[in-house]
Amino acid sequence: MKKNYTVKFASLTLCLALALPLAACGNNGNDTSSTNSGTSTNSGTNTNSGNAPAENAPLLDASADPAQDPFGKYDPPIEITTIHTNNGVADNLKNGDTIENNIYTRTWEEKLGIKMKYTWTSPAAQGEEKMNLMIASGDLPDFMYVSPSQFEKLAATGQLEDLTQVLKDYATKYTKQYLTGDYAGLLEGVTKDGKIYGIPNGQTYHDSGSMLWLREDNLAKANLTAPKTVDELDKILETFKANDYDKSGKDIYPIPLADANLNSANWGIGDAYFNMFHSYPNIFVENSKGELEHGMFGEEQRENTRKALLKLQEYYKKGYIHPDFATLDDTKYNEQVVNGQSTVIFGGLWDAWWPLNLNLDKKADAKWEPVAIPSADDKPGKSSVTAATVLGIAVAKKGVKNPEALVKMQNLFHDLNNNPETMQFGKYNTDPVDNSGIFLAYPMPIYNPSFNYEAFQQISQAFKDGKTDQLSEAYKLFYDQSKAYADKNDKAGFPSYLSYTDKGSLAVVDQYIKEKRFQMNEYTAMPTQEMLDNAPIIKKAWDVMFLNVVKGGDIAEYDAFLAQFDSLYASAVNPGLNDWFAKKNKESVQKWFESK
Repeated sequence: MKKNYTVKFASLTLCLALALPLAACGNNGNDTSSTNSGTSTNSGTNTNSGNAPAENAPLLDASADPAQDPFGKYDPPIEITTIHTNNGVADNLKNGDTIENNIYTRTWEEKLGIKMKYTWTSPAAQGEEKMNLMIASGDLPDFMYVSPSQFEKLAATGQLEDLTQVLKDYATKYTKQYLTGDYAGLLEGVTKDGKIYGIPNGQTYHDSGSMLWLREDNLAKANLTAPKTVDELDKILETFKANDYDKSGKDIYPIPLADANLNSANWGIGDAYFNMFHSYPNIFVENSKGELEHGMFGEEQRENTRKALLKLQEYYKKGYIHPDFATLDDTKYNEQVVNGQSTVIFGGLWDAWWPLNLNLDKKADAKWEPVAIPSADDKPGKSSVTAATVLGIAVAKKGVKNPEALVKMQNLFHDLNNNPETMQFGKYNTDPVDNSGIFLAYPMPIYNPSFNYEAFQQISQAFKDGKTDQLSEAYKLFYDQSKAYADKNDKAGFPSYLSYTDKGSLAVVDQYIKEKRFQMNEYTAMPTQEMLDNAPIIKKAWDVMFLNVVKGGDIAEYDAFLAQFDSLYASAVNPGLNDWFAKKNKESVQKWFESK
């Protein structure tokens, strides 16, 4: 199955193992081998967009015009070196374009006088390892896009150029807009001792969230409605198990699960599942003592996780999950969805882009619906999220000859892909016919961190009043696609419709924001060395325990896991974690969010 990647989830999936203090990302931003979707997959830095340290705020003045020409062309041209860690994206390119010769390489030379030369490219599966070896060797290109953990290694060893002055001199107002104000937390993640060492690409909670995806047409056939409680979900699972609504002739397993190739951010099933039980993967929360603890395994959280495990064990016994899920990989997971065997998905924002859209090839009139997280009790279900997340960082090696070239390149990418006044979206970002991701040819992407939520606000309003003249090229494209699906059942518009309208995933995010149903990550700094060192051990222990318990093993295995977590992870991480929290006066991101 070929995946078409678009900017709708680009801001989420460019670093494919979402921002975790417990399991730091090793992928760099060009690895698009799997989609988030929430799923898609990504580990970055957690930074609080609402509580950026005051000392960082003056570093960039968003209202100041750049002192130098932000698009000044080099004459004669200069050559810069970089790398690309997913050369498979060439499959998305047209007219004979390649990674080395495409619309970006040609435009950068034509408009900026910058010739891009790759020191190496690699398939996505090899990109992380090759990048880490390169960093260890110190043989770096001029500019590159790195993950937060890779950034930390480079910064700690003094291999990065200070970009503070060139950002002040060359960054456009549009570029600075997403590094200041509400987005200052992103800049915080790349600032050390008052100096900026990278240009962050990130997202905010506006473009984040976990949720359920259900077959709306099957709910109607069963005379059921979207669940608000786990008890109501149980009834749906029982009904869906008993009925092959699509007449596929295959065994029905309502919940798709695949345990054979879990990444460091995946705890066996989507975050939305654990969130139903008030268990919060990949974040830290404040407990009743005013201390931070892990959102799944902290002393006040672990019993919620136990309930989630026992319920999943029940689901397995009832046949709601494929009996061989332990040996299934992502491909088999998607096959269950595409073939109509599985129709209750614990996913995220971008499932409509992939793989749910492929289900329409089998069932053209299938109707999917994103649903806010149900709850196992009388408390509202909340989605665990980070206020602002650095997904990847464009950096320059120490001593590079023209560091300002990186700022010019990022200015131009912003203008062609994001700025509504200047964008040429269909030419540089997403093919308007087949949704293929042209932008993936560029190795150092940078996006408006609230691009998609802003799209939802404008497109959903246009659906109500029919006024589209104020929509940017990108948003008009999404609107037209959505309208084609709504009016003509044009499957090409299915993903946009299920993202940007009142029936879409970002409407669920809007609900979370208005009803204060996000559980915010309280840890807003880079992963500590203790987190990095101990996370892989704990994750491996969890994977073994999870598999055994779900398949019917004694829940006592979870207690053994918790003992290991306490001795190896919590004992090493919590002292530094809470010392950090105390030094920031225990300013709570959750309280900040709830007060907005």
